[in-house]
Amino acid sequence: MEKIDLHMHSNYSDDADLPVDVLIARCQKQGISTLAVTDHNRADSVAAAKALASSTLNVLSGIEIDCTFEGRNYHLLGYGFTPAEDFAAIYQNFSAIQRELTPQKFEKLRELNFYLDEQRLEQVCGGAIPQEEQMGEVILEDERNDGHPLLLPYRAGGARADMPLINFYWDFFGPGKVCYMPVTYPAMSAMAEVIRDNGGIPIVAHIGANVKQDHTQVIDKMLKVGVMGLEVFSSYHSPKLADQLYDFAVERSAFVSCGSDFHGRNKPKIEVGQCAYGPQHLTEIRRLVAAASA
Repeated sequence: MEKIDLHMHSNYSDDADLPVDVLIARCQKQGISTLAVTDHNRADSVAAAKALASSTLNVLSGIEIDCTFEGRNYHLLGYGFTPAEDFAAIYQNFSAIQRELTPQKFEKLRELNFYLDEQRLEQVCGGAIPQEEQMGEVILEDERNDGHPLLLPYRAGGARADMPLINFYWDFFGPGKVCYMPVTYPAMSAMAEVIRDNGGIPIVAHIGANVKQDHTQVIDKMLKVGVMGLEVFSSYHSPKLADQLYDFAVERSAFVSCGSDFHGRNKPKIEVGQCAYGPQHLTEIRRLVAAASA
């Protein structure tokens, strides 16, 4: 069966680690024939990725943008756009927000009596803005935190040790968690407009990671503000939810997307190409690919 993966991250994303060429070589080894590198809030990887396209590998331009819709934060994927200054402005704005929040994140972690070595964190980040997963990495490796009861689930044999770094992020910084800090990103409608104005297709990412019920009602509202489709097949979606989303998308003539959300070391259980669609879904996925390739 044809292998398509339209959601993955290179080291242009602060929470991923593989260079674009290494990432695409990994995809080719897995037999992927169509892909998009969708780095967080920046389109810098597009040129490098598309330069590696060939007669056997179709590479779409891609991005994943943090945005806000009806008071909640979501991720919006963009495909098939032409990179422009609009996308540089998105990254500049996102970076400014993250820099402002970073000291507050440190403070919240220290309130939990975690030792956080900022000098070591800077080494791990290589000068980039620290992400929550990297904070977790530095905290977990610091011997002064050995035996801290809140960290036991992330150590070998613990209940959250399968993907300790991303689980650390969700468990401490996810909505409603102890270190969560409300933040408002640009409106989803505005980000969808940027993607569309530059010839692209805006697709809402992994809705199952953001809301736990009434998924189709939320998406229906998003379609009315410029979103053109949804990531149906995702590592965050159960087969039951994927079936529901697929039927909804087809009924609405919305585009259907699929993606692994590969990051590398931060999500070690997720491999490129793990998108969980079947041959019966390929026609709809190809419709998106064709539109984004035009």
